Amino acid sequence: MREILDGIINPQEFYEESNIKILWILKEGNVSIEDYNKPRDLCEELRNGEHKKNALSIATFRKIIYSSYWLLNNDLNWEDIPFANEDECYNILNKIAYININKYPAGSKSYDSKLYKIYEENKIDLLNQIKKIDPEIIIFGNTFKFFKNDLKTINWKIDFNEQYSYENNNYYIIPNKGLCISAYHPAYPKLSDYNYSNEIKEISKKYINTKL
Repeated sequence: MREILDGIINPQEFYEESNIKILWILKEGNVSIEDYNKPRDLCEELRNGEHKKNALSIATFRKIIYSSYWLLNNDLNWEDIPFANEDECYNILNKIAYININKYPAGSKSYDSKLYKIYEENKIDLLNQIKKIDPEIIIFGNTFKFFKNDLKTINWKIDFNEQYSYENNNYYIIPNKGLCISAYHPAYPKLSDYNYSNEIKEISKKYINTKL
């Protein structure tokens, strides 16, 4: 079984001065058994458009694309957003970073007991990866529970008394650092593409307005 590389999809676009640096943190990759030993670089795959054909059919990719696109183009109406498999929308992936807790291939169902163990064994590397990426907005796809007590070690000092809520999400604004959103996993079926993306967009607008 081979490690799947993840991180910043396109460093040149991610670190553009005008870009709001977004990091998505998910649990693990759903990989076909026959591909478990295949060398994979998720950043290269996304950057080269290898998942464009799955951008509509796989909810995780679809909602990450829509949410990121709307966050970075928050003056648009929902109906004006291109389809996730169209270049204009899909290429928003070049402006974000994406990491998993479990860097190795997994199946369609995740088990928190297993992931807590993986997190504890690898948290120093995971936290250093976040620190190196240096995001302004971190979107946790049902993964905040793993990191919440350790983020202070990389200067994301969350005051749990300053938790805000918006619809289905909790969020924290960390002065002089950025925004943490504790969201559902993008594949969560009870939230439509619109609702999932709109909530993240609206929370981000609230955060951006605090900087004005």
